[in-house]
Amino acid sequence: MYRLYLDEVGTDDLSCLDNDNHRYLSLTGVIIQLSDVDVFLNPALRNIKREVFETDPDEIVHLHRSDIVRRKKVFGQLNSNAKRELFDGLVLSLVQEADYKVITVLIDKLAMTERRHWENKHPYHYLMEIMVEKYVQFLERQNDIGDIMPEARQGKKDSALQNEYSRIWSDGTRFKSAQDIQGRLRAKSLKFRRKQDNISGLQLCDLIAHASHMYVRSRQSHAVAIGKFSRPIVKVLVEEKYDRSYRGRIEGYGYKYCP
Repeated sequence: MYRLYLDEVGTDDLSCLDNDNHRYLSLTGVIIQLSDVDVFLNPALRNIKREVFETDPDEIVHLHRSDIVRRKKVFGQLNSNAKRELFDGLVLSLVQEADYKVITVLIDKLAMTERRHWENKHPYHYLMEIMVEKYVQFLERQNDIGDIMPEARQGKKDSALQNEYSRIWSDGTRFKSAQDIQGRLRAKSLKFRRKQDNISGLQLCDLIAHASHMYVRSRQSHAVAIGKFSRPIVKVLVEEKYDRSYRGRIEGYGYKYCP
């Protein structure tokens, strides 16, 4: 059985779309077999935290990219060159050695709002529908089943996303019937978890989602800069972690750009 961990880059807000910082939203999913989460991923994340950070043994260290970049809380220790190099090396090793596949779906919200059919759409929910289709296609190729664990955004947003997922699960999509979806995703409910829950799969997803977001935009010839930390992650994603067709095609499988 597989689990799809989800994290977004950007917001679903539809204001200030002429600003590139607000214009794009992506949803990245990391697909892992549950047995690998238990045997490899959980111990690997614990080892990184133990090797790098000096903390109270009862303090939970959650790897969150924005906190890492801003050196907030325990990540202030990364101001030490030695600790930063150790951390970067261990994270890259994790990204390389863990057994998982990645799907990123990215939407240009400005372009979509200019389309007549957009008025009944929600950017995050639109991406979720595509993500479910891609995940079901992956599970069909593996002849297996799975579930979905998004990071909780709390309150009405989670309720609205659950309602949208329930609709997809019950009615199907343009490209996947309800029977196809229900045959691979047995649960009608999403498994929301919070940052405080310290979920390893969500932390791995958070570590690669921004790099994947920028890579997908770069493939559209956007004027973006892929940072020093992200470049080796992108290389690993392209070489082996993005989902792909039987013929090795990544576009349309490991990533999709909308519209």
